[in-house]
Amino acid sequence: MSHPLELLIVETVQLGGSLVFIADQNPATLSQWQQPLVQDFAGEIPFVTRTAQDLRAQKYVTRPEDLVIFQSNQKSILSSLDAVLNGQRLLVGDEVSPAESHQWDYAFADLSLHKWQLILQSLKAHWGQWSALQGLDGEHGAGCLFLDRDDVVVKNVPYNKDPEAVQLLPGICELINSAHAQSYWVALVTNQSGLGRGWISWSQYQSVHQRMMQLLAQQGAWIDDCEWSAFIDEAGSPRGRLLAGLRKPRNGMLLKVNNKLRVNMAKSVMVGDSASDLKAAFAAGVGRLYLLASEKTDKEVKSLQAHQSAYSGFKFTVLEKLSDLKL
Repeated sequence: MSHPLELLIVETVQLGGSLVFIADQNPATLSQWQQPLVQDFAGEIPFVTRTAQDLRAQKYVTRPEDLVIFQSNQKSILSSLDAVLNGQRLLVGDEVSPAESHQWDYAFADLSLHKWQLILQSLKAHWGQWSALQGLDGEHGAGCLFLDRDDVVVKNVPYNKDPEAVQLLPGICELINSAHAQSYWVALVTNQSGLGRGWISWSQYQSVHQRMMQLLAQQGAWIDDCEWSAFIDEAGSPRGRLLAGLRKPRNGMLLKVNNKLRVNMAKSVMVGDSASDLKAAFAAGVGRLYLLASEKTDKEVKSLQAHQSAYSGFKFTVLEKLSDLKL
């Protein structure tokens, strides 16, 4: 690629990000900067335009994968956005002083509108002709022990708000410590519809969660990543209507863990007490699936057996107790 900006745009798109233009104090030529993205790429390079006010009010958010583009006359706007602006920051048409270098990720002082158009023309000529993003040495080598929370890590107390009611299940600390001793990651993936229904506040969830972590720590056990889903069809709060793809049996929480911890899914293990736990893990490519026995085991097994009829590669094992699992 002839200009480093070409690679930067490609990598932004590969990561699932967008180009973000700032509307405030933007030059009258903004539409000309965006025109090639519309005419030549037809949505293959996603982009949006946001005002600083909307970003400060968090009506919209930016993500780490985004490339946020500032023109030279917009340089002063960054200070008002610093606390809320996520993503890579690109300054075009101006230089960055040593005192400002910590605020900017990239700067192309010589990037004019004409040069931008030439860069996009060059990029279009070889669009799609690149390799997959390269990862770090050793990533996706270790498996992960995925755990549901209620009736796997702690005794189920429906919609628990009381940290004093938290009780670890027998054998959970030994299982987690065994996983870490064998170089597994350990991750919690839990549906928390009480948050989505508005029956549990975030501070109550936090207090229960931290009590669980405290009890684990007392026995030398820890969890590397914790993901939760508040989505529920009959949501009672705005948060409960968001991110349906995270709620098990969808695999979104497990994919989030994989994005962060870079696990080997085929070597990984899921332990849950519900069919939805195992279905989510199977959809994410987890290699070994275990249903921990509980009062609802018969019902969950029937659901899993029906799932087997649709997916021939779906296999699971019922565990009577956590100590029966050998990693």
